[in-house]
Amino acid sequence: MTRDPKHLLPGFATDSLGETERRELLRAALDDQSLFDALVEEEGLRELLQDPAARQELLDVLEQPTPWDRVRAWFERPATLLDLSAVAAVVLAALAGYALLSLQPQPMARPASALQPIGAPLSPQHVAALLQLPPREGVPAGIEVAGRPDAVFAPGEAVHLRISLRAPARIVLLDEPPGGPGTQAWPGLGLPPVLAPKPSTGGPAIQQISFDAPLTTGMHRVRLVVAPADLDLGALTPTALPGVAERLTLVDLRYQVTRP
Repeated sequence: MTRDPKHLLPGFATDSLGETERRELLRAALDDQSLFDALVEEEGLRELLQDPAARQELLDVLEQPTPWDRVRAWFERPATLLDLSAVAAVVLAALAGYALLSLQPQPMARPASALQPIGAPLSPQHVAALLQLPPREGVPAGIEVAGRPDAVFAPGEAVHLRISLRAPARIVLLDEPPGGPGTQAWPGLGLPPVLAPKPSTGGPAIQQISFDAPLTTGMHRVRLVVAPADLDLGALTPTALPGVAERLTLVDLRYQVTRP
């Protein structure tokens, strides 16, 4: 009987999961919208609990009366004419504010597919250093070949990939041919990683990405590199990249290039 991966959420927040349980939870979140949303909320709580100062501040806040406690105490005391006047004034001000906001034009939402290059480009040394790091799934992310179950392509043929990830984030695709140095597959050479915006509908960002299969035949490794929106990988030295590996998500996929 398959167990429900949602029971692993408390352990993710307290950082007490084993590596196998953590990978199981992250993979399940890619196929379950409600689990993905819950995991995003737990990620923020996990980061908060790992900070001793923030944890102590949270405990101090929990020991204080909540705003609801103060409001309830205020309503439990005998009401005066001044209290009733103040409540009426607040209600009128709220209605007036709502009327003004409803008349203002609403900003247009930017489409989730609007990927924009941002930051400094990656050098060949950056690419080599990123390919040497071990795979890591820091946040939910996935990559798969679209429309080609065999994942076999001819040299120069378009390789279509489907990527899902937690956004906003910076993303770049690297390609490592057999027996040769790795290169940047997408975006094109000389361009920095792109910023994937957060979808207006919530949940994971789904992107369709394409690049041309290299001329080198054999088994290729594609690596999806996902970095936080505030982390400019190209601005770091290649030797500094292992120091930020804990903030990255590195997911690999393999495909075959053969001549017809």
